[in-house]
Amino acid sequence: MSISRWTCLSLVPEGVAEKIKLAVIFGSSGSDVIFVTTDDEVFSFGPCAASCLGCPPGSFLPRRIDELCGKAIRDISCGIHHVVALTEEGKIFSWGSQNSFGELGHGHSSSTDSRPQQVQGVLNGEKVVAIACGSRHTLAVSDKGELFSFGLNSDGQLGTGRAANESSPRIVPLHNRFVKSVACGHNNSMALTESGDVYVWGYNSNGELGLGHLTNQHCPILLDSLSKKAAIRKIACGYAHSLALSDDGILYAWGTNTSCGILEGKMARKNVLVPTVTQEQLGSISDIAATHQCNLSAACTRKSRVFMWGHLRNQPTPCAVETQFRTVDEVFACFASPAVSPRAISFLEMTQSPLLLSIRNAFNDPTHCDMKIIVEGKAIHVHKALLKIRCQYFRVRLGELWHDSNENTLEVKDFPYNVYKAFLHWLYTDELNVDLEEALGLLELATCYCEENLKDLVADQLVNEICIENVCLLYSAAVKFEAKSLEMHCYDL
Repeated sequence: MSISRWTCLSLVPEGVAEKIKLAVIFGSSGSDVIFVTTDDEVFSFGPCAASCLGCPPGSFLPRRIDELCGKAIRDISCGIHHVVALTEEGKIFSWGSQNSFGELGHGHSSSTDSRPQQVQGVLNGEKVVAIACGSRHTLAVSDKGELFSFGLNSDGQLGTGRAANESSPRIVPLHNRFVKSVACGHNNSMALTESGDVYVWGYNSNGELGLGHLTNQHCPILLDSLSKKAAIRKIACGYAHSLALSDDGILYAWGTNTSCGILEGKMARKNVLVPTVTQEQLGSISDIAATHQCNLSAACTRKSRVFMWGHLRNQPTPCAVETQFRTVDEVFACFASPAVSPRAISFLEMTQSPLLLSIRNAFNDPTHCDMKIIVEGKAIHVHKALLKIRCQYFRVRLGELWHDSNENTLEVKDFPYNVYKAFLHWLYTDELNVDLEEALGLLELATCYCEENLKDLVADQLVNEICIENVCLLYSAAVKFEAKSLEMHCYDL
């Protein structure tokens, strides 16, 4: 994702901007920023009248947050008046301008902490692997799959079964299920288990829990209607709606009608009270995003098409609009109101040198290429030198002992066009974005060309595609092409 999409990041000095690897944009005007650099320093800036910057507020020049520097911050989540950061070691730090409901988790609710402090209590000694903030509450997941919560509990959003707020982390009973990830709406919560089940609890006046009624829930309850339809691999919450993405790329939505999109080909007139297939015309989905700070949704298909719907700059737009963005995060930079990030955003691409970006842009550009590869009658424009540098097969095929070395056109008959183009694109960018059929073709190609790195990458992607309907197909491919990790995941299912 390009850093230029976020207007507020234009204030970061050039030498510092090049080092940003992780950032979160938040606040009532979308002008407050916390970011982590490649040398493990943490900075913040913005007006932030709410004092959530972790350092003295009111500056538009980045200031170090000394308490977090050198801590290897891997994730940051924001509420309205508080912020939580997660380290690689599994420790969480929190700070903010309001702690009346115990949302900082520091064991009290009598004062605020404008500087980051470690959240301990029952989390002391635990390794936290996932966090999520609602408006005034926080969820944390340990590496043991246990769920913890603290903060405001006015509508049961903590899931403790009690009506009281919690100023220290408290374990959430979840029927001994292993929790993998969590998401928070304004005053509601969701948890995704390792088996692909979704549990919901908290505020429900807009149907954001998907239970078919409008009653709040003070304890986690299985979203049974969704579990009967699909195994879920990703969840997201908006201010008053929820999204879930299944293993087979189907998107489900429920809650506020304009944020749920097209429902089975028809626009919803009322709030959607149960998980419903949404955006059917988009095809298979690979990524979704929403945030408790607005009613906006975004989805990216496996063909890299990005769509958005909901409140686009406060304009209700219930039907999906296709964009020219590359990621779902960019939707929020340009159309959320305020322009806040739906999650901590990775800017690793920005750390690439101009040379690497030029190589990426040179792929299939006929302007300066010196070779065409013809597949199924279609030309793919490439550079001999790069192919030989990146791939042992091409070093031999285009070597001096082969007649192909002096040819400007090479015809390939063994693989489909989409598969071979994805392979060549990977040689230029180290990136893959393919559907199931193309991935299976790439697995065969990687085996034939002895490209073990590509083979491992494709196998990892196919692991995320496994479902009951295709497990036999993927298991057979894994055995045939000796993809051991894929084979074991298929066998476990």
